[in-house]
Amino acid sequence: MSRRYTGWDKDASGKRAGLEKLVDLCEQHFGLWNNGTWGVRKKRGKSSSSVHGTGRAADLSWRGAPHRGTGNYHDAVRLMDFLTRPDVADALGIEAVFDYYPKPHGRGWKCDRAAWQNYTKPAFSGAPGGDWVHIEISNEHADDPDYINHWFLYLIGDMPPTAAQAPQATPIRAYPGTSLRRGSKGDAVKLVQQVIGAHQDGDFGPKTEQAVRNWQAAHPEAGPADGIVGPRTWAAMFP
Repeated sequence: MSRRYTGWDKDASGKRAGLEKLVDLCEQHFGLWNNGTWGVRKKRGKSSSSVHGTGRAADLSWRGAPHRGTGNYHDAVRLMDFLTRPDVADALGIEAVFDYYPKPHGRGWKCDRAAWQNYTKPAFSGAPGGDWVHIEISNEHADDPDYINHWFLYLIGDMPPTAAQAPQATPIRAYPGTSLRRGSKGDAVKLVQQVIGAHQDGDFGPKTEQAVRNWQAAHPEAGPADGIVGPRTWAAMFP
């Protein structure tokens, strides 16, 4: 399900811990290396501000020796396939992934279309042939390294080494893989309706949405009271 794309909103005063944790985990699990995160500057070749300035963007390179990468583009593809998987993108707040390598002008995935687009004209500097991947995340988790660590390891199939690293215990009921919101249907909706005291018909309508908002407002650990049951709200409902 598509989400709003933020892009540049405002420059941060420094690195943001959630994004830095995500970069560390990507390095550990996919063999790419950190080619740059926070930095207040303009986009290369343009007058507009770079998302790097927000502290929510990173470049990860697969460039090999003398650098730390494997030199294998397929490792970058593995990373991109993971980050754009619907459950992963939704849980980690992935908003954009740009691949500078393919011809003719690279390709990009964005959350507002939840799909890849192969560019047929120049879209960013360094494509084609660039040996790095650009990623952007939402503000929601950009300052929360414990959340990023827990959900990354949960989704990739590893459990956190210690419970102290996780913001909540592993849920008894597995997160359904995508946010539940108005229009959603099914057994997962029934579970939510049971928790919030709504009619358990499995149909996420306006009454369920308002009941979710009320529940979120009473449980700050669930995140903003937006009426959407994402991974943070789900973990609060099913600790």
